[in-house]
Amino acid sequence: MDGKLVSVESFKTVGITYFGNNSNGEIPKLWEVFNNRYKDIKQKSESMLCYGICDDEMDSEGRFHYTACAEVDSFQDVPEGMETGVVPDGKYLVYTYEGAIKDLGDFYNNIFTKWLPDSEYEVDYRPQFELYDTRFMDNGEFDVYIPVK
Repeated sequence: MDGKLVSVESFKTVGITYFGNNSNGEIPKLWEVFNNRYKDIKQKSESMLCYGICDDEMDSEGRFHYTACAEVDSFQDVPEGMETGVVPDGKYLVYTYEGAIKDLGDFYNNIFTKWLPDSEYEVDYRPQFELYDTRFMDNGEFDVYIPVK
């Protein structure tokens, strides 16, 4: 599967971060907490547009940072218990996921072991992210953005 190459302009986020390996389904639980607090974010850039951002590589124990967040216009009035972040400018390969969340790990595995190595691009070490828009609410579809150079 070929990813679609796009350029992303830098954007600001506010959300809640998890650190671990998701071995007990912590990320879906994180999204439940975030969804319950979504209304607390005052400076949202666009309604119903959320991101799941992995902002670094896995450590030696397979743990990573994952932030459930919304894009914001400014960092004013950040709700207590939430963090700010910035996704930098850059090129990304975009893959659209359509399937059960339980199969998302296999999808990522295919990106990094098959599709990306067969492309002309290599991973750039910037945040990778998932974009959740109205398609996710309608049919569970969302986009996975992989930073490339």
